[in-house]
Amino acid sequence: SKDIVDLDWWRGKEKVRKYLEEVNADGIILEYTLFQPGLFLDYLAFPYKTAKHVDPLQSVFDFQNRRATVVDGHEDAVMTLTTVADLAAVVAEAVDYDGRWPTIGGIRGNRLTFSEILDIGRRVRGLSFTVDKVKAEDLQAGKLEASWGLEAVHSTVSEDQASAILKAVSIGILLSSSKGAWDSSDELNQMFPDYYFTRAEDFLAKAWEGKP
Repeated sequence: SKDIVDLDWWRGKEKVRKYLEEVNADGIILEYTLFQPGLFLDYLAFPYKTAKHVDPLQSVFDFQNRRATVVDGHEDAVMTLTTVADLAAVVAEAVDYDGRWPTIGGIRGNRLTFSEILDIGRRVRGLSFTVDKVKAEDLQAGKLEASWGLEAVHSTVSEDQASAILKAVSIGILLSSSKGAWDSSDELNQMFPDYYFTRAEDFLAKAWEGKP
């Protein structure tokens, strides 16, 4: 996400960003770029593993069970979706780049609204998705009134922490998306115009081909 708004589990990133700004306050002491690829497209293939070094994780788009949660009135909220493989390739390109890095390193694999993602889901999975619409004001108050919730957590999270973290992740992704936090810029797309990013529908059609 380009902004850490509503994403408490990433507060450490904000501290790093502020530190880097302070280091370079009077001139470029340390050249850096903030790689911002949005959400890994691979997560929409959950529970199937599509990248060697990234474990499958659930998101608010559950392609397995053909369901999703969206913020009511924000169906046009934008999500940037980039495959893990594309991110790795662009980072490798950046490491070898001879020019100056932009401070913001937006990577725009796919720029899609929630509605467009659901349309892709319908085509890829063969049926429309059941969509829970939740109110922004409820999310802001810490309430998640949905018929389903995330169940799978990262291997580093203990069982007693899981419920609260999963709820916070759902609320955070939904709220932040309604504020534009997942609409990544495209600085690195412009730096490497010949790089071809994997289309979301192509990736998901392959990932879900033959799956129940």
